[in-house]
Order: sequence, then structure tokens, then C-alpha cells
Amino acid sequence: MKRAARVVLLSVLFAFLAGTAIVMLGYSAGKQREMTCVRSEISISRGNFDVYLQNRDVERWLKDHGIVIAGKKSREVSTSNVEHVLLQNPYVASAQVYMTQDGTCHLRVEQRNPVLKVACTDGRMYQIDRNGVEMPVNTDYAVRLRVASGYIPFAPEYGLDVTGIADTLPRAVLKRLFEINAFLAADPLWDVLFEQIYVTYAGEYELVPKVGGQLVKLGKVKDRNDLADKMKRLELFYKKGVNACGWEKYSVLNLKYRNQLVATKRVDF
Repeated sequence: MKRAARVVLLSVLFAFLAGTAIVMLGYSAGKQREMTCVRSEISISRGNFDVYLQNRDVERWLKDHGIVIAGKKSREVSTSNVEHVLLQNPYVASAQVYMTQDGTCHLRVEQRNPVLKVACTDGRMYQIDRNGVEMPVNTDYAVRLRVASGYIPFAPEYGLDVTGIADTLPRAVLKRLFEINAFLAADPLWDVLFEQIYVTYAGEYELVPKVGGQLVKLGKVKDRNDLADKMKRLELFYKKGVNACGWEKYSVLNLKYRNQLVATKRVDF
């Protein structure tokens, strides 16, 4: 009997505590909804990249889309809607919005970081960010990037992830350009040496040096392994062939043929 009474007593106690907790949570939630948003605090994550988005840009974007936070009750501010509006900005990669007890609305924004500028065949310009997503050029901020040009007859499609394009599609040239650029950027020598990737009408790729040097013809690039093999041959030529023959002797280095590097002499040699 005593054991049964103890079980009943504990059950009643647990029920009371659970009920109290529910009431307190409801009270807290109600109080939270009635809290006034006294300020908004914006923080932008950029990693080690250049400034491409500032607080004033975020504030202007929200204002242009009819979002008012300061002075509003918490229940009048939909954090999910604010996040949705922020993500519509082509320079925003991710956004998190939440309220704290002191009446501050926190806006955590991750900036899109461009790594490659693309010049379309029709003259339009856009960029691809470090995750492979197309984004417009922001004329308010100057960022030095490698340029992809040549036969690129694909209009900008902001928000498109080029890394997901099937290799069988013509637009896969954008995916390959992104991969080639990433490969160059990962190597200090290649990153400094080449300022442009050119696409020929035949769908072959060429690397254009910043100053002088030789035009490097890659031919068609199947995948990263194919590119790595070609660049390894180029590296060996620079280390051994150039020392033996001289840097200025050649105008074109052709890597399109399997296991070969064909060097074309300059006309004045």
C-alpha cells in the first residue's frame, strides 16, 4: 500500500511540474511575442574574401522590400520572412534571423564570394562564386578576378549551381571553367601566372598569361584528373625545358595531345 501511495504521489508531482513548465513556457512565449524590437544588429561573414556586401546594403535591401524591424512588436516581425527576403539578394549565400531577450533582432548573413568573372559571347558579364553559383557583378565593389571569355553563349542564370550541370549538356562549359579556375587558384604559381581562361568555338580551353609568357592550349578538358595531368606536363616543361631553351623562345605551349607538350617557336627566333 505504501509503495502504491508513493507511486501515486510521484505521478501527481510529475504532473504538477509538467503543467507548471507548460504554463511557464506559454507565459514566456507570450511575453516574447509582445516584446518590442528596439534595434537590429547585422553581422556579415566573408571568410578571407574581399568586401562585397556591407551592412548598409543589407539595410537598403530590407527597406526596398518593405521590411521594418525597429519599433515593431516581436509578433509583428516574421524572422522566417526576413530570412526569405535576404536570401533573394543575389549577394547573400545564407541568412539567419532571430530575436533575443534584450529586444535585439540579429541578422547573420553570409556574403557570396565571387571567384571567377564570366564574359558572355554577347558581351554580358556575370560571376561565379566559390560554391559554383552564378551571381551578378556588383559595380559598387571592385574585386580582381580571373576572367573566362571566348565562346560562352549562355545567358546569366543567377542562383544556378554550375557544379550540378550534367557533363553531356552544352552548358557544362561553365562547370569546366569553374573547375579549371579552382585548380589554378589552388596553386600559387598558376594563380599568379594566368589571368584569363579562353573557350574556343570548338569547346577547347586556353590559358592566357598576365604578361608575356606563352599561350597555353589545354584542348578539351574531360575532368580534374585530365587537367592535373596536363598541368603536370606544363610544370615539368617550366622546370626543365625553359631552363634549357629559354623562356622567351616559345609563343604557344600545346597540351591537347596525350602525354605530349608541343611548343611553337616565336617568329623572331
